[in-house]
Amino acid sequence: MVTSVGTSSILSSSSTSSLYNTNTPAATASASANSVLNSTSTQLSDIEKQLANYAAEAAKQRKKDEAQSKVQVETFEKTVRKSPYSTNGAATDIGTLVKDTTRLNVYSALNKGDKGDVFKLRVQSAGDTQIGFLGDEGLRIQIMTRYGSVLADSKEGQGKASREYEAMQKGEMKLAAGDYYVKVTHDGAETVKDATGATKTSKNYALQFSQGIYRKDYDTIAQQPKAGDGMPQQSAAQVELVSMLTAAQSFDIGASGTTKLNNVLFG
Repeated sequence: MVTSVGTSSILSSSSTSSLYNTNTPAATASASANSVLNSTSTQLSDIEKQLANYAAEAAKQRKKDEAQSKVQVETFEKTVRKSPYSTNGAATDIGTLVKDTTRLNVYSALNKGDKGDVFKLRVQSAGDTQIGFLGDEGLRIQIMTRYGSVLADSKEGQGKASREYEAMQKGEMKLAAGDYYVKVTHDGAETVKDATGATKTSKNYALQFSQGIYRKDYDTIAQQPKAGDGMPQQSAAQVELVSMLTAAQSFDIGASGTTKLNNVLFG
């Protein structure tokens, strides 16, 4: 009787263990399958979100392009010399950004050994602001407040500043009214090679700022300073007045941001 009870107890225990053993091949395979399904579901969800975001951005851009195509654009151009000092106080003024009215373009180059170029723009009213950039590799773009705080940074790994730059590329970064500074510096090797493999003496670049559509396109060609140059020779008001009076003007329906920058840098 004792033996019978013991055997029954052992069989019962063994049977129960078999029923609830989660380490059996079947249980392991099931858990693995569920893991794969969950991972696949997450990936599909991420892809759907990316496609939805892309579709929304494409639709937004098409709407903007359609509105822009109906506008007759007035173009102004000015050529200035940059200050040899890469400080906010010596920044080259590129104009005022007015929502649905002006677009500001800058064309320049950074030579080997240059500490950087600094440009100043004035935002008339708060609004989503877009930046466009084309140029040689190894350049870093930073958008700063008048007090020197970095709001957006093209360099990866800079936390919020990097994310804000990505948003600004899409035209989704809101800037309050006020003065802002744009700093262009070397990021990595100061020299690059051209298509033939020859070392270039400078890095060309183009910057563009807009808030919605535009009716007036302002081009600033910022040349290298001459020996002995000091602070910028004109105030912002003087620069704007000279631009209005002496700039070469043309009228068209407006080139897209990328097309315009490409035409100047590589056309």
